[in-house]
Amino acid sequence: MKYKLSALFLISGLFLNTCLFAAELPDSLDLVYRANISGINIGTLNRNLRAIGKGKYKVTSETNATGIAAILLRDTYREKSEFKVVADMIYPLSYHQAPDNRPDKARIATFDWDKKKVTLNNDRVYDISPGVQDPASFLFFWMLNPPRIGQTGKISLVDGKRMSQYEFKVIGHEKIESLWGKINTLRIERQKEGSPDKILRMWLATDYSNIPVIIENIRPKYKMTFTLEKADGLEAGGKGKGERKD
Repeated sequence: MKYKLSALFLISGLFLNTCLFAAELPDSLDLVYRANISGINIGTLNRNLRAIGKGKYKVTSETNATGIAAILLRDTYREKSEFKVVADMIYPLSYHQAPDNRPDKARIATFDWDKKKVTLNNDRVYDISPGVQDPASFLFFWMLNPPRIGQTGKISLVDGKRMSQYEFKVIGHEKIESLWGKINTLRIERQKEGSPDKILRMWLATDYSNIPVIIENIRPKYKMTFTLEKADGLEAGGKGKGERKD
């Protein structure tokens, strides 16, 4: 269960780093999500995006478990990614994810776009092409290219351990409760090829620059839910930071 929890925090993070702005990325953005399983609080996930110049960005995240999850994980998981944006296309440059107390468990990926190769610290090497993402850069695609109802597609993700292909589908509009009250959202679902019983589902706030406000990581025996509690740096549409009060 320990490794399942840490993996779910990481996998769900594929949707937490992006879907925020339709035209461009902000220079600074801070997000806090509350995680729970079957209504039981298990921790928080903090995401930070920073522009570092010349079209490059850095994403950092910190996973802090609470309650039973803290006993099982016994660590803080951190994630770092750097990428560049060229003509609305995101090109990952480096990715690193590891628990603080176990650097030997790090997952590291280094992207070489001149050679069109990505090298992992487990000695795996894959061919890459524009569109390949890491877990921290993945949905920034939606920030630059807003999703359309009925849209489907595939994307390859490099998580530092392997490269996998995922299918996504834009389902439709729904109204849900959020830190801003009841809002309009667009629901998107994603699943790994060959794993139809494992679904990642998210709701993008269409009036708040497509920021993901709820993410559900569905597994055969349980469901993990991430709910946005705080957003600092959101300026699109004249709507600034928010914080959940309940």
